[in-house]
Amino acid sequence: MNILFASGGSGGHMAPAIAIAEQLTKHRCIFTMSNKKVDEVFSKKYDQFPFVKARVTSFRWSPIAFLKFFHSQIASLRFALRFLKENKIDLVISFGGFSSFAFVLAAKIKKIPSILYESNVIPGKAIRISSQFADKILLPNGVSLGEKKNIEHVDFPIRQEFVDMSKADARAQLGWPPSKKIILFIGGSNGAMVFNKWVQQNFMRLAYHNVDIHCIGGSGFSEEKEITFEDCTLRMLPFCENMNPVLRACDLVIARAGAGTIAECQFCKKPMILIPHPLSADNHQLANAKKAEKQGIAAVVEQNNLESLASQILEMLSNSSILSSMQRNLEKTFVPRAAEQIASIVENFLQERKNKPKKRQT
Repeated sequence: MNILFASGGSGGHMAPAIAIAEQLTKHRCIFTMSNKKVDEVFSKKYDQFPFVKARVTSFRWSPIAFLKFFHSQIASLRFALRFLKENKIDLVISFGGFSSFAFVLAAKIKKIPSILYESNVIPGKAIRISSQFADKILLPNGVSLGEKKNIEHVDFPIRQEFVDMSKADARAQLGWPPSKKIILFIGGSNGAMVFNKWVQQNFMRLAYHNVDIHCIGGSGFSEEKEITFEDCTLRMLPFCENMNPVLRACDLVIARAGAGTIAECQFCKKPMILIPHPLSADNHQLANAKKAEKQGIAAVVEQNNLESLASQILEMLSNSSILSSMQRNLEKTFVPRAAEQIASIVENFLQERKNKPKKRQT
């Protein structure tokens, strides 16, 4: 069957979509993508799947911005209706964001089934609106969406490239020192300028404590940069295509609180300090971070309190009991094989639709 993965716009949408598609090997999986750099990286890396660009303007309430958004959605709906027909799509799976909404609505118009997947603790606006048209909704455990009856609860699916690897092997592969304390900053797939600025301002303070820093600078950082001080190194990269060894090699992760980042750190058993994006829609990153803090796998520092971050990093790195406790909780809270679980739900859903008696034409 032909399955359209309506994703794109961020790694938090693309990563789980890829993870699920990797399990659905009997089907032709097609992806939508935006014009963002992160989508281009995913499309080149996973070139076994076809990708198609779907342009849309971000949702805004201001009159002019809303008119642009509405116009782009009309254009996207026309494109989606044509695309679903020409590619004989049998199922649409949406991963949120308004770049995917038109495809869910077009599927409803064309009487094509659709499934929504949401990874955040607070479902996004596009998911909430799309839920009116979807046949099934997949949400994290403990998350609800009104009185919907078609909900199943799942965990975050991890891509196949994430494999077991020791810290020593990961550091050897990357050429990182075997015995130093290393912290990793991840600003999310679209970067975090505040992280880039912070690490450059605070590197020397951490270097006095024999700490190396690796920072994935994202879209706000155009080229690799390396600074050395007191035999310590600050490495800044625009993007990282293979996060598995990088996560495996570090001792502590400082990151935004996207659901994908948290899940990948859980998989790699890495303690976290989460700094939620203060402007995330519906403040969902703060909700994600608070859930992780409650599970005992992360500490939370809000962006307006970054002056305390260096002290907290040093305290955690010097207190092995804190990191050990977090690692034990990471072992307990991570649920493996989520991608297989979701793929099984998709397969069962398709089989049920296939076996469902068709209404007789009158």
